[in-house]
Amino acid sequence: MKQIQMEANVRTVFKKNAMNRLREKKMIPAVMYGQGEPPVNLEVEKKEIQRVFHETSGSHALLKLTVLGGEQPQEAAVMIKEIQRHPVDSGILHMDFVKIRMDQPLETTIPIVITGLAPGAKEGGMLEQLHRELALRCLPAMLPEKITIDVSNLNIGDAISVAELSLAEGIEVLADSHERIVHVLAPRVEEEKPAEGEIAVPKEGAKEPEVIGEKAREDRRSEKDKGGS
Repeated sequence: MKQIQMEANVRTVFKKNAMNRLREKKMIPAVMYGQGEPPVNLEVEKKEIQRVFHETSGSHALLKLTVLGGEQPQEAAVMIKEIQRHPVDSGILHMDFVKIRMDQPLETTIPIVITGLAPGAKEGGMLEQLHRELALRCLPAMLPEKITIDVSNLNIGDAISVAELSLAEGIEVLADSHERIVHVLAPRVEEEKPAEGEIAVPKEGAKEPEVIGEKAREDRRSEKDKGGS
């Protein structure tokens, strides 16, 4: 995965009203922590975040963060740990960056992207994606931005499992090798209902409904009346 350059400033405001004014200026509050070091409060330009999201897979991006505003600029390799969004407009309210070591393996989830059109889906089957992302463990530089799976050869009943993924050597998938990622299900067969005006014919071995005539109904009512008297 390509490491993207990004800049942030040391943040000096912390109260809620001040944070709201910060957002009005198109700045996003953030914090950076990890590697046993004290957390650093940051503010990032909204357009910087938009640029990173445009160039990469967004929240799974590998960043080279330059922090300005201190005694001297500091650089750190980070990944986005968490994004807090507004419940109505989904705008970013706050971000967490976690420090990483480029020479140490890390564990993270990578998005899965499905491409192609499965022949089984054309025949009426249902293509079902069982996982939207997959947990991997490897050196940061080896992380793929996404895992692409081509379903152009999947017929009804076919599937693609973890074991069938083509990943670079050194990337460990943190899931069972037999676990399915995507498959094509057979179309559901619904029991035919009789058309309007038709009489449903009972299946072989099924008990036929009892037909009660008018005289039989009267006899039953008489028996009930006698029992109740």
